[in-house]
Amino acid sequence: MLDIDRIKSDLAHALRRGCSERSCTLTLQRLGKHVVLNGEKILQDRQDRRSPMCDCIIFVTDGSIIVGIVELKSKTADPGQIERKLTNSSRIALDIVERYTDSRMKIRFYHLVLCKRWRPIEYRAITSKRIKVRGSEERYSIIARRCGIAFSTVIS
Repeated sequence: MLDIDRIKSDLAHALRRGCSERSCTLTLQRLGKHVVLNGEKILQDRQDRRSPMCDCIIFVTDGSIIVGIVELKSKTADPGQIERKLTNSSRIALDIVERYTDSRMKIRFYHLVLCKRWRPIEYRAITSKRIKVRGSEERYSIIARRCGIAFSTVIS
């Protein structure tokens, strides 16, 4: 089981109340036990602190472990930069899961990019990319949505 309370205690400097930036928000209702961390602030304790990170990393427990890697954009979305942020944040999230779980539970990753207005060319470029997470053979799709969506809708 993922120890959400220990994550909140040990990474208190990186806690976020929600997942929003400027005028772009991911709503977090109906999630059950979860924690939201600020990607940039997690790196304060690490040697790789210059790695680009996503805005929010969400951990949810519901019998399995759900990890949401979220990048919020109010204007343009650079596909290459977003791919680097999602990849780096996934690596850090997996490190956290390994540190705060006592068993080999199934982990589901959701790589989410929210933008106020998607340009068709950016949308296609981002959704055509796949994210590889260390230790998994699976290549995860990038989910591109408009700001304001609920995380519970994405994972259902």
